[in-house]
Amino acid sequence: MDSPDIAIFLDSRQQGGIETHALHLARGLKQFGYSPAILFYCRYNADHPLEPLLHHHQISFEYLDGKINSATLWCRRHSPLLLHTHGYKAGILGRLAGKLTHTPVISTFHNGDRGSGLIRCYHWFDELTSRLSTNIAVSPEIVLRLPKPARLMNNFIETPRWSATTGQEIAFVGRLSHEKGPDLFLQLAKHLPDLPFTVYGSGDLHEILTASKTANVNFAGQVTSMEPHWQQVGLLCISSREEGLPLVALEAMAHGIPVLSFAIGALPELIEPDRNGWIISAGNIKQMSQQISHWQHLSDEEKEKLAQACIETIRKKYSYDAVIPELLALYRQVVNNAGYIWPERSIQEQAQEPLREQ
Repeated sequence: MDSPDIAIFLDSRQQGGIETHALHLARGLKQFGYSPAILFYCRYNADHPLEPLLHHHQISFEYLDGKINSATLWCRRHSPLLLHTHGYKAGILGRLAGKLTHTPVISTFHNGDRGSGLIRCYHWFDELTSRLSTNIAVSPEIVLRLPKPARLMNNFIETPRWSATTGQEIAFVGRLSHEKGPDLFLQLAKHLPDLPFTVYGSGDLHEILTASKTANVNFAGQVTSMEPHWQQVGLLCISSREEGLPLVALEAMAHGIPVLSFAIGALPELIEPDRNGWIISAGNIKQMSQQISHWQHLSDEEKEKLAQACIETIRKKYSYDAVIPELLALYRQVVNNAGYIWPERSIQEQAQEPLREQ
C-alpha cells in the first residue's frame, strides 16, 4: 500500500452502519481527488465482508496484526496526513497512535447506545480519551455527552439517479438487539394484521422474535446489501430505543421511501413530518400504528410527492456533494493546525490507479 492521504481506521469483523459509513467516506474522498485507505485493526476469523465492495470500488485496505502498537507502527511507516477513526476501540488505539507519531486524529462518534458490561466500559474510555482528538458526532445527544466540544455533522450516502420505489412492505432494517427495538416492530405488526411486515437483519433476539411473530411478518435474515430489496419496501419503520443517525434511513429516503421513526437521535432533524416521513414520540406504538394506517391509505399522487421530497432531502443535505466539502474543510483545519500542509485537490485530479493486492 502506498501512503494514503487519509487512513480510515476501524476495528471490525462484520458489516454494519459504521462499516457502510466508512465505505461511503472512502468513496466520497476519492470522488474529490483524495487518496483514502481503510485500515482494519486485525483480520478476525475470515476476510472482512466489506472486502468485495472495497475491491469493486478500488479502495485500498490493509489489515494490521491486532497488537496494541500496530497502528503506531503503521503510521510511522506510511505517514498519513490524517487518521480518521470510527468505533470505540479504533478511537482509543488511533488516538494513542496519533499522539506517539504526531499524526492528526479525527474521531467520528456514531453510536446512540453505549451498550452494557465491557462494551459500556470501552465506550466510557473512548469518550474520556476523545480529548486527544478532533471529534465529529452524528446526533445532538452524542455531542452533549462528549467531554470536549464536537462538530455535529450529517451522515451521507451516494445519490445516483434512483427512481422511487412502488413497494408495499413495511420494513425493519437493522440488528436484532434490544436497543434497535425489533420487538416493538412486531407489536406494530400485531396491531395491523392485514399489512405485510418484513424484518431485515439478524442478531441475538432472532429466536425469541421468530417464536412470537404473527402471520403477516416475514424474516428475511441478514442481507449483504439492501439494494436488491428496496423495490419491495414502501415504508421504513425505525422503532429503536436509542439511535444516532442510521444510514439505513438515508438509504431508504434516497430510494423515495418515507421513514416513520420514534423521536430519537438525529432523526427529527432528518424527517420533516408529512413531507418526507413522520416522527412519533418515543415508544408510542399506538400512534405509530395509526400513522402506518394513514400512510397505507394515501393516494398514489400523495405517495409520489412524499417520494420526491425524500430524494430531494438526501441530495440537498446528506449526499457526498453536500457533506464531503464540509468534512474536507475540517480535515484542512486539523492538518494545518498540526503544522502540516493540506494538499488542495479537485475531482479532476482524482488518481485512476488500479487496486493494489493486499
